Amino acid sequence: MSYVIILMLVSGIIAYIGDLLGTYVGKRRLTVFGLRPRVTALIVAISTGILITVLTLGVAAALSEDVKIALFSVEQLKEEKNKLENETNILKIEKTALEHEKSMLANDVERLKTIVRIKETESVVFRKDEPLAAKVIKTDTLEKEVMKELTDLIITLSDRARKKGVTVQDEIGFFTENREQLARMSAYIASSPQDLVVAAVAEENVNAGEQLGNVRFMILPNNLIFRKDKEIASIEIDGRNSRGDIARTLKDFMDELNLEVTRLGMIANPLTKRFGDLSSESMLSFYDMVNRIKTLNRPIILIAVVPEDTYAIGPLNVTFRFEETSENLYTTEPGLPDKVASAPVNISPSEEN
Repeated sequence: MSYVIILMLVSGIIAYIGDLLGTYVGKRRLTVFGLRPRVTALIVAISTGILITVLTLGVAAALSEDVKIALFSVEQLKEEKNKLENETNILKIEKTALEHEKSMLANDVERLKTIVRIKETESVVFRKDEPLAAKVIKTDTLEKEVMKELTDLIITLSDRARKKGVTVQDEIGFFTENREQLARMSAYIASSPQDLVVAAVAEENVNAGEQLGNVRFMILPNNLIFRKDKEIASIEIDGRNSRGDIARTLKDFMDELNLEVTRLGMIANPLTKRFGDLSSESMLSFYDMVNRIKTLNRPIILIAVVPEDTYAIGPLNVTFRFEETSENLYTTEPGLPDKVASAPVNISPSEEN
């Protein structure tokens, strides 16, 4: 603000002096370089205006470095601005290239991590918390018979581990070192009022060629999960959809069924948190059922039924029954043959079970 006031004062003083000078020249009819008085007065007025501008800019430049730069370094500033813009554009291009390179490197890192994981698990025979062997021991079994069952379980476990290339401690040495623990387990199982599942579980990952290491024994009740002919789930499926859509709907239904039976107490694989998957034999029945639903070409209700008493250890055999929807009952379309079409599917427990 002070700069503006000073400039106004300087301009006013110069204008005042110029006016006095012009008046003086006019009254005296003075001439310069032999020019006419009128022209001389005009030159004085013009010179005064020029002087006002020059002095104003000079004072402004003297008072403010920014004004000085703006007056005398404009072209240089333009050149620097253009240079900076060019550098900015180059940096943007380099940034884009670096981001692309970063993305490629991230993909390479993920690929390498995947390769490392695969390499790490290539030689893994048994994974941590993986059931290695399991056996059901009936209630009211005598203690010595329980010990015999446990012996059979350990021998089965040892044979399986050796077939996988894992080094296993000699059975006699194992029984000698763990005699007291096995005796306590036998006594507990023999006194149980219900059937029990005894499972041996790996405490850590075991690679081919390594010692089997620590094995944890789990004892779980082999509860009755479903009684014979129990309807356990149902879903409506539209046979007018494509086979792919029908198969996906049916597979989702099977997955939900799998999760439900583990929630109800069937013994799941701790690694997958699932009871099992469709076996290769069951897949034929699965796709045969997809084709049946597609052939019906209308909405139907699919009901999952357990045809036999099913316990916690499995296996879970499921028969699917087709029924008409309420909508189809009021149509003239031909019904299902005897209103029942069975398709047995076995959800086998995982191999580890």
